[in-house]
Amino acid sequence: MQLNAISQRILVRLRILEIANVMDTSSASIGSRYARADELGTPLGVTVNFDKLKDRFVTLRERDSIVQVRGQEEDVVMVVKALVAGSETWEQVAKRMKVFGPRGSE
Repeated sequence: MQLNAISQRILVRLRILEIANVMDTSSASIGSRYARADELGTPLGVTVNFDKLKDRFVTLRERDSIVQVRGQEEDVVMVVKALVAGSETWEQVAKRMKVFGPRGSE
């Protein structure tokens, strides 16, 4: 499936940057996946869904605020890198990227 190929590409790019990550390919709903990741203490989650096939954007979710932003794959990978390195805060990211979901305009 095309979504798995996109997810795999992001996974590899993050690993090249030495950022630990795992891919959840379970059939659980996105809400269940977020809940499971939250319970494990996973600070960030990248979601690739069918919208990516149309608009080429992926979603990045921050655990503590549950705020989600959307951006191009390259931008999201670089944001994760900056967050992990501590060179950018989530608040800065949320101000400059498109907030998505209940706390955003979509």
